[in-house]
Amino acid sequence: MPRVLILESDPEIAMRLVSAMASSRVQEDAAGLLVDVSCSPAECMAGCRVVGSIHDLMDVDLSGFGVCLAATSLCDAVGPDILALLGQLAPHLPVVIVGPIADITMAPEFIRAGAADVLALTGHEMVTVPLAVRKAVAQQQLRIENEALHSDLERSAVDLSEVNRRLEGTIRRLEVAVRTDDLTELMNRRWLDLTLEARWIESQRHDQDLGLIMIDLDRFKHLNDQRGHLAGDDVLRLVGRLLRETCREIDTPARYGGDEFCVLLPHADLEATLAVGHRILESFRAALVARGLDGIVDMSIGVANRSVSHPVDAQALLHEADEAMYAAKQGGRSLVISSPTIAIRRSA
Repeated sequence: MPRVLILESDPEIAMRLVSAMASSRVQEDAAGLLVDVSCSPAECMAGCRVVGSIHDLMDVDLSGFGVCLAATSLCDAVGPDILALLGQLAPHLPVVIVGPIADITMAPEFIRAGAADVLALTGHEMVTVPLAVRKAVAQQQLRIENEALHSDLERSAVDLSEVNRRLEGTIRRLEVAVRTDDLTELMNRRWLDLTLEARWIESQRHDQDLGLIMIDLDRFKHLNDQRGHLAGDDVLRLVGRLLRETCREIDTPARYGGDEFCVLLPHADLEATLAVGHRILESFRAALVARGLDGIVDMSIGVANRSVSHPVDAQALLHEADEAMYAAKQGGRSLVISSPTIAIRRSA
């Protein structure tokens, strides 16, 4: 049994409550009763402390009590006020309201105000009071355990949310890694093939334009031999950056393999596809001049468009762009050539 705070202005009722608790403790604790040295011997029985008013209550340390038996009214306060004050001073202290049968009609109001239970004084306090105290303590313990459980669950939910957030970030990074070429940060060949098939199906279904640009770096091996592989890697990264800057958001620039690149242009007709090819070539040559690589490495570009050549499938479109690119290389390099018309325009 816990230490009990008794708020009662009537000394007779207070002693009845103390006696009820003392009787219960004598039956349960053969080693002796708890003693509160700050009280009179009568008040110390069974670990009880009797306080007769709200005024006196303000001088009491409530931390050591496990339950409170409070009268329906004191000399200077009524039940709802008593409950409100205790709710502020000791929020976790369960309060059992004890009073005459006539006051028990206010039980719903006391419960709404925060009482754990409401007990009528019927002359059977030896039985009813200890039971009410046990019940209030058990309910409070359950509330504490539930609060701890909810707190643990909330922490677990927060932890799980953080784990999920990190997992989603890892998955996104893995997805990017799976489809991205490490050196140029462009889409890789495998992902290009998947995207090309998807765009081809879309263009076929809606009869839309679909442009494709194939790019090959001329004399790239010569660059590696003359300036080293680090210089070659630097040029590959340069091409990756220029393609990302030149293309639209819906376009798909990719590293096709080695020193070959590809750009997929949805909803772009032949003229628009050629224009992108020329912008890429001109930007690349300007960057080479700025880096002192003019004449050491160059670029040949082939262009194909679904609406012009009407290829049978996506791979046929890719093959046409590849043939146009080799025609550009054979035509003297630094060219943009379209298939099947093989329209040649030498960059200025």
